[in-house]
Amino acid sequence: MTRPRLRWFPAAALVACCVLIAACDEGADVRPAPTPSGPPRTFAMGLSSLPVELTEESYAGAFELAASAGEVILIQRTPPWQEMLSGSISQETANATRREIELAEEHGLELFIAIDPTDAATGRSELADLPAELRGAGFADGRVREAFLAYAQYVAENYRPAYLALGVEVNTYARERPEDFPSFVSLYKDAYSAVKQLSPSTLVFPVFQFEELQGLLPLDATAQSQWGLIDRFEPEMDLLAVSSYPSAVFATAAEISLTYYSQLALFTTLPVAIAQMGFAPATDDIEEAEAEQGEFLTRALDGAQRLSMPLVVWFVGQDLSYTGAPPLDLLARIGLKRVDGSPKTAWLVWQAAAARPLAGPPGSR
Repeated sequence: MTRPRLRWFPAAALVACCVLIAACDEGADVRPAPTPSGPPRTFAMGLSSLPVELTEESYAGAFELAASAGEVILIQRTPPWQEMLSGSISQETANATRREIELAEEHGLELFIAIDPTDAATGRSELADLPAELRGAGFADGRVREAFLAYAQYVAENYRPAYLALGVEVNTYARERPEDFPSFVSLYKDAYSAVKQLSPSTLVFPVFQFEELQGLLPLDATAQSQWGLIDRFEPEMDLLAVSSYPSAVFATAAEISLTYYSQLALFTTLPVAIAQMGFAPATDDIEEAEAEQGEFLTRALDGAQRLSMPLVVWFVGQDLSYTGAPPLDLLARIGLKRVDGSPKTAWLVWQAAAARPLAGPPGSR
C-alpha cells in the first residue's frame, strides 16, 4: 500500500469565516449529467456551506449548489465561546443564524450543524478560538462546559437541525489529549440530553475520523486502532458518523477496498453515516487526480448504499479560491467542481446519484 505524505486537516479556520459571510456564480456545467440509474438511494446527500470565495454571494451560492444535487447543507463552526459565557448573542451571530435558516428554507435543504470545538490547525490538540482568559483550557473547565452546552442549546432551539454533530473528529482529540477526553465524553452526554429536550427529532452524534479509527493515521509508528472509543458515547448517539479522507493514506482509489466502509457495521447496531468526506490524490496530473476522485466517489456511494446509510456529505462542493499554504491548500482541489464552476468527473457521479429517488425522511432511512 502506497502512502503519500499528504495529511488531511479540515479547514476549521476557513469555516469560521462563513459566520461573517452569512451575516453580511457558479459557472454552468459544460457537460450533461449522466442518466441516473440504480435503485432508490437510502442516503440523503449534502455539501458544506464553504463558499468558493469569501463573499455573501458565494456563500448563498454554496446553498444553491447543495440543493442542485442533494438535500442537506452542512454548517460547521466553532462555538462563539465569549458570547455563550456572557449570555449575550451578538448581532453578527443572530444575523448569521437568520440568514442560514432563510437560505436553507429557500432551497428546501435540511440543516446539518456540526459544532467543532477543537482546533484542526494544531492537530486537534487544543480547543479553538478560546478567549484569552481560557487559553489552554480543556473540557474539564467549568466555563468551557457551560459555553459548549449553551451553544448546543442555542443551535437546537434556533436552527432545529435535522442533524447535529457535537464534536468533530473526536477520536483525534482522544489521542492528543487522553487525560481530557473523559471530560469531553461527559459534556457530550449532557449536551445530548439538553438538545433532545429542545429538539427531540434532531439526530445527534459525535463525528469520528475514520482513517484514524482504523489505525491508518497518523502516518507513523504511533498509529493504532480506536474502535473502543465508539462505545464511550452510547447510548447517547443516534448515528455512527465519520469523516473520511482516504487520500491521506491511499494514493489511488483502486487501493481502497470495495468494502472499506462496511467494517463500520461491525462496531455498532446504529445507522452509519459519512458526515464529511473528500479525496485529493497526491499527484500533479490534474486529469489523473480528477479521474481518481470520481472513482473514489463511485465506490463510496456504492458502499453507502450497501450499508443503507442515511446520510452522505462531501465536504467541499467547489474548489476554494482562498485556501493559502499547506495543508489547507488541499481544499483548492478537493471540490466536486473546479473553482470556475466547471464540473469534474466526480460532480457528474454526484449528480447521477442525486437524481435517483430518495427513500424516506431523516431517521427512517
